[in-house]
Amino acid sequence: MDATRKPAALPVVELRFPPLYAWLLVGIGVAFAVLGLFLRLTTTHAPGLAVFIAVCGVAGAAGGNYWRHHLHCVARLTPRQLYLQREGTIDWTNIAAIEKKQLKTTYRGVRNTSEFVCIALKKKRPVNDRLTGFMHNLKSTITGYDIIVPDTELSCTADWFLAECRKRMDAASGSA
Repeated sequence: MDATRKPAALPVVELRFPPLYAWLLVGIGVAFAVLGLFLRLTTTHAPGLAVFIAVCGVAGAAGGNYWRHHLHCVARLTPRQLYLQREGTIDWTNIAAIEKKQLKTTYRGVRNTSEFVCIALKKKRPVNDRLTGFMHNLKSTITGYDIIVPDTELSCTADWFLAECRKRMDAASGSA
């Protein structure tokens, strides 16, 4: 690679809410529509209730399909900033540390592992509400991080998100 040539700019990446929940709504809606039709065809006692169940199932499936096509943006990674739906925008140069943490739990003999992307900021952001400010300070004091993003909110793995953020942090610190 030529020393005078600059590396290509990083693209804008949008991470949307995982579509699993929308697909679950579609499936449950279809199941209730079939149940309503089955009840309508096999019973004569409550035909109105059976039709109501079928119509609600169709409405649920249609709503799930609409939701599936209009998933909201959870995170947007631009060359200059990280946008998080819940936390707002953060400049890459304002991030002091970004790490992946795991929480392992056992409930009734079943082991579960939850992953989180934890972000510590160099300069704390102002908070408008006193209760919100108290909760942010409490979270920062207990965990040592200002922003915590569960991997279940992302449509990618925590490792991929972390690697992509680190690439952008390196590019932003190199250009500054």
